[in-house]
Amino acid sequence: MNATNGYGKYCPNPQFERKDYLFLCGQWQFCMADSETAKPVFDREIVVPYSYESKASGIGDESVHGCVWYRRTFPVRAHRGKILLHFEAVDYFATVFVNGSLAGEHRGGYTEFCLDITPYVKEGENVLTVRVLDSLSKSQLRGKQRAKAESYECWYVQTTGIWKPVWLEYAGETCLECFRVHASADGTVRLECELSGEAETFYEIYDGQKCVFSGRIPRGGKKVAGAAKILSPKLWSADAPHLYTMKIRISGEPSDEVYTYFGIREISLREDGVYINGKREYQQMILDQGYWPDTMLTAPDESALERDVELIKRMGFNGVRKHQKVESHIFYYLCDKLGLYVWGEIPSAYIFDAEMRGEFTRDTRAIVAQLSNHPSVICWLLFNETWGVYSIKDSAEQQAFVESVEKMVRELDDRPVITNDGWSHLDSDILSLHEYEQNPEIFREEYAVKDYVVTDKKINTNFYGKAFADGYRYRGQPVMISEYGGVAIDGAGGWGYGAGAADTAAFAERVRSIANTVKSIPYVCGCCYTQLTDVQQEVNGLLTADRVPKLPTDVIREIFSPESGQKRAERMRKTG
Repeated sequence: MNATNGYGKYCPNPQFERKDYLFLCGQWQFCMADSETAKPVFDREIVVPYSYESKASGIGDESVHGCVWYRRTFPVRAHRGKILLHFEAVDYFATVFVNGSLAGEHRGGYTEFCLDITPYVKEGENVLTVRVLDSLSKSQLRGKQRAKAESYECWYVQTTGIWKPVWLEYAGETCLECFRVHASADGTVRLECELSGEAETFYEIYDGQKCVFSGRIPRGGKKVAGAAKILSPKLWSADAPHLYTMKIRISGEPSDEVYTYFGIREISLREDGVYINGKREYQQMILDQGYWPDTMLTAPDESALERDVELIKRMGFNGVRKHQKVESHIFYYLCDKLGLYVWGEIPSAYIFDAEMRGEFTRDTRAIVAQLSNHPSVICWLLFNETWGVYSIKDSAEQQAFVESVEKMVRELDDRPVITNDGWSHLDSDILSLHEYEQNPEIFREEYAVKDYVVTDKKINTNFYGKAFADGYRYRGQPVMISEYGGVAIDGAGGWGYGAGAADTAAFAERVRSIANTVKSIPYVCGCCYTQLTDVQQEVNGLLTADRVPKLPTDVIREIFSPESGQKRAERMRKTG
């Protein structure tokens, strides 16, 4: 293993850790090609894992290039097992060559992939070459990446190529390809594994240094499962983020050993809120787009992710809506470890056609699989503000497609599902609404009567959408304001929602008054403030783009800390 460019403090993926790995971040040869068929001329260098558009890459070219190439050498030692090559994310279509041979391809800018390169490597130095094709296509999942050559509104500079870490692993003769842990509050744990071949599987569960269970799964195909029972289980929550560790060993010569962890927690929903392990928890969340000034979608390093998670908690939030992005493995690990609820959101496409439907279905399946073992992830958010399904309000075709994605996700996982965050919901488990009204009195008046809000109110009048799409109705879901705020300060050089606050004092007063208004609505059981940081031309964060708080953190905490469950319950009883 090695550490380069701030990556290496942690293993590349703490949820799927092999001890024998080699980071491949750092200097690579690079070129921009005129076409995908043109022979690459490696005439410059780039720092991986930063995209060429970012300053940290050493290039900082924000213009669109549809074909880019990467090349570097890497060492391989003698090994009798498999040698695996991991890419955490490449945007958008990657073709990978090892020593001139095609090793594999992958489509999708937000999903990880792994290639078995054992047949293509030799002992000693090897050459890795990657061609990446990208475009401004609205059919592929873009998230907040712009779909034209200039930035506009809340869409930012595109990200092209490798933008998350790359690493090499030495695995066993038969290796673990993926696994899923299902843990119930009664201590029942089910382990499902997919292997590269048939082999025995051994697993040990630890609570700290103490082994609390060991089991064996006999040979029985490439998909195998085992069960465990933990006595007196310690449950995971944001307040008490207890994690169990697990070692999984696949027999062979050499054997494959993977280290992981899991949390035991139970999510349930009632009309009055989200319950974690039977306790109702007000969801006091912050919207986080995960951008940085010099590295854009890529975190500068792992310490930057640590600082973000720690700061979010210090400012009084118990959750984060990771908006239109699949973040680094390390981010979700830190949320698991430190205790922060996460809404897992699928990045949007921006047109409804056959290509988009295929892309969205494939990538949603991959993203759910990629994040499903994280206890911090407590719901799936499929579509945002009708992006990509702009006629969902009354289009039977678009409603049927969203329902098909919803059904697929429910078959893959048991977390709550939000079909279209903001308005025009279908059968969402949470009714999540967006409201950027800046006048707290108007805000309070508009949300005074729950029956009106869930049936007739026009949500965010710029878009004229009601809570539910045609043919769908409220059926007792918990109600949240999943976007609100967005306050900017005059003179910041960008935009926010409504008129900018005159100065820092006015900013503090408006943020406080809007936040208090949301918390005062008796039937609203959670909210998400927009947003954590300024992002490029959008300057409505609680922090600047380089993470400087606009208010003292203790003031922010005083504004946003959720009420205690007892205090809120007493207020709800008084207000009816």
